Amino acid sequence: MMVRWALLLIFVSVPQVVTAAAPTIKGYMFGDYYHIASGPDKEENSFQFRRIYLTFDKKWNKRFSGRFRLESSDPGFGSGSKMTPVVKDAWLRYQKNGRTLVIGLSPTPTWSFTEGVWGYRSIEKTIIDLNGVGSSRDTGILFETPLDRKGRVKMQVMFGNGNSNKSEIDNDKKGYLRFVLKATKNAGATVYVDYESKPNDRDRVTIAGLLFSSTKDRGFGLDGVWQKRKNVLAGRDVAVRGISLFGRTKTQKRFGLFGRVDYFDPSDQASDDAITRIFVGADVMPDSNIHIMPNLIVESFQDSGLETVFIPRMTVYYLF
Repeated sequence: MMVRWALLLIFVSVPQVVTAAAPTIKGYMFGDYYHIASGPDKEENSFQFRRIYLTFDKKWNKRFSGRFRLESSDPGFGSGSKMTPVVKDAWLRYQKNGRTLVIGLSPTPTWSFTEGVWGYRSIEKTIIDLNGVGSSRDTGILFETPLDRKGRVKMQVMFGNGNSNKSEIDNDKKGYLRFVLKATKNAGATVYVDYESKPNDRDRVTIAGLLFSSTKDRGFGLDGVWQKRKNVLAGRDVAVRGISLFGRTKTQKRFGLFGRVDYFDPSDQASDDAITRIFVGADVMPDSNIHIMPNLIVESFQDSGLETVFIPRMTVYYLF
């Protein structure tokens, strides 16, 4: 009899505990059908998922919250491999009096703010991300605080492994620092710097800045980056630099337009390696969580011997 009552108690109480402790589950996906109309890979075409997110958010109380996120994507044309999920986020956050402390695998200060202003990660990464000048994630500790009473000046500082969402491979570390300065509620600038120590005296220093104006329906940004890489070319230092101009607007409730121009020079030691990229398209929204986006990518090269690349795409982005 006692066993029956014990089993009944477990049956009744366990679902209540699970419900009380259950995280919020959400995610999104985006992918395309693309066709390379010109360039070295002319005629290549494919249906692809460029990103799939599955996110578990948990809030224990008004101070503590956490996130666990899995990411998967298409391995790329010609690979023939299946999509494999990897851990993208695994962090614990503490918040009090407008200040935030995050421990674990979390977003870095490098371009997280810029990506929000751009608003179309589903079309392309920011210029720093696209060209491998930094990483969106790192494992370490991050602190954010306002520096004035109105919260128009904010500082974010992070100390981490410097190896993205992969395990540490050496004893060197990376430090990040970003300031967001708002002249008005929706416009201002960011200043960013990081320093990464690397083995064999191959340290890196990055400086970046953003001028922005951003609301839910419109956004504009001028994003620039410079990075010095020590001893990477026969004992010589190399400077990497780039600039990106972008804008977006919703002309109607369910329709918008976007465009962007990037110029990127991967080395100041070469005279013909720069690349210019153009992204342009429209955003049709049959639902606020569904975006259908015909778009075009154009890539032209400083090296006149390389053919300009044209890539028309149909991109679909949806949240759940």
